[in-house]
Amino acid sequence: MSFFSTTFIDWLDSHAQQIDQESCDVANQLVERIAAEGAFRVGVPESLGGLGGSHQDVIEVLAELAEHSLTAAFASWGQRTLIDNILHAEQDYFKTHYLEKLLSGAYSGGTALSNAVKFLSNLEELNVQVIEKDGEYVLKGRLPWVTNVREDHFVAIFVAGFEDQSREPIVVAIPSETPKLTRSQDLEFVALQGANTAALTFNQVPLQEEWIISHDAKQFLAQNRPAFLGYQFGLAFGLAKKSLSEVEASLAKRSVLKEEWQAQKEALASIKTELFDGLRDYDYFVAHPKELFQLRIDIVDVVAQSLLLELQAGGGRGYFSHSTSGFIRRWNEGAFLPIVSPSAVQLRHILSGA
Repeated sequence: MSFFSTTFIDWLDSHAQQIDQESCDVANQLVERIAAEGAFRVGVPESLGGLGGSHQDVIEVLAELAEHSLTAAFASWGQRTLIDNILHAEQDYFKTHYLEKLLSGAYSGGTALSNAVKFLSNLEELNVQVIEKDGEYVLKGRLPWVTNVREDHFVAIFVAGFEDQSREPIVVAIPSETPKLTRSQDLEFVALQGANTAALTFNQVPLQEEWIISHDAKQFLAQNRPAFLGYQFGLAFGLAKKSLSEVEASLAKRSVLKEEWQAQKEALASIKTELFDGLRDYDYFVAHPKELFQLRIDIVDVVAQSLLLELQAGGGRGYFSHSTSGFIRRWNEGAFLPIVSPSAVQLRHILSGA
């Protein structure tokens, strides 16, 4: 059963190619249109304006979006992950002032925690520093890649480290109207161009205490990592499902592919079961993160194999520039999944103990 209305799905299907390839007005409408369907309220307590539900329900919503547009699903992943972070913040400032704006899509939400994930895995340094200037703390640095930050109104979340290392790194959320915070033009990608991805530069932004989501970034990220990574599976689940459904429609003439198609369907179902079982006992993946990492690596392989099968099932017709199959868009979308942070290579690096 579809979560989204037929009207919305028809709109998304008709604009999927455009928001994949262009920074455009339609892309700027995306978050608000998804919000109007109630998507960001799934998994949020009713007492806070949500619809209730579980992490698994959130993933199902993201997966349905990804069947039609990975751009829509990726922007929604950023939105919904930021909302989840705010729900677990140490203080209520963003819940009080911005939660409803994020649930309604009036503000877009950029989850810029990939740098922090790499930092905590000893893969790179933090991009934003907290420095003391004239008796107050200011933020200085640059986040080179933040998705779902519209030019008008957004909130972005990231981790900043103290320049003098006097304190542990902190998790900070910052609204777009903050002085001395600048947004670049959209970065230029081969796909997902309409996801409002830009760089954010902090030009000695005075740090406000109410912006601090957590004073202990390491613990906060460890506790929230199952949702951060788990929601990403929705992108892969939806894309793989759509691709395999396209293969299934061609099996009458491509029966030689049936065994491989069945194998990928079973692999997809198995990963989904393992993920949902782990999220049902939420603390399980907190205590066993490497199992979650391996599942994330495995689902990337399933998507790649599913797309390859779709190419073989469709043959040359999907390779024409004016083809209506959507295959080339999905092919380009699929190329993004191994590199979205934390990337498959970074996770393999962690699992290898290197």
